[in-house]
Amino acid sequence: MSTEKTILIAEPTELLSSKLQPFLADMGIGLIKLKTLKETLMTLQNRSVDVLLLDTSLLEEDCGFITIIKGIAENLHIIVCAETNTPEFESNARQQRIFYYHIKSFGTQDLEMAISNAINYSPHHSGGFSHATSRED
Repeated sequence: MSTEKTILIAEPTELLSSKLQPFLADMGIGLIKLKTLKETLMTLQNRSVDVLLLDTSLLEEDCGFITIIKGIAENLHIIVCAETNTPEFESNARQQRIFYYHIKSFGTQDLEMAISNAINYSPHHSGGFSHATSRED
């Protein structure tokens, strides 16, 4: 049984994933790259991941998708990356219990720290039907 940690990066381009790839490889973190919310949702239903890095350009102004994700994998650490910060959107995203809100112009160092913290904080994989249905409160 593999103990490799996995991050799913959902973004319409591969800009973040290409910038983060050397860091992720050095940390031994597996990478899944997806370009749409539909692909992300389908993958989370069938695969276990430790962290979801979600580009806000996929969300537009609606954080409802995060609620859907939390319904599948309640304890999944979600990092939201935004091109620019709008207080309303950030507030809405934080209300969804995200792990970290990152502004891209701040560079990748803070993002790498957030990913490392999320990976190390995760006691087990999140996602997949078996995890979501076996959760006990």
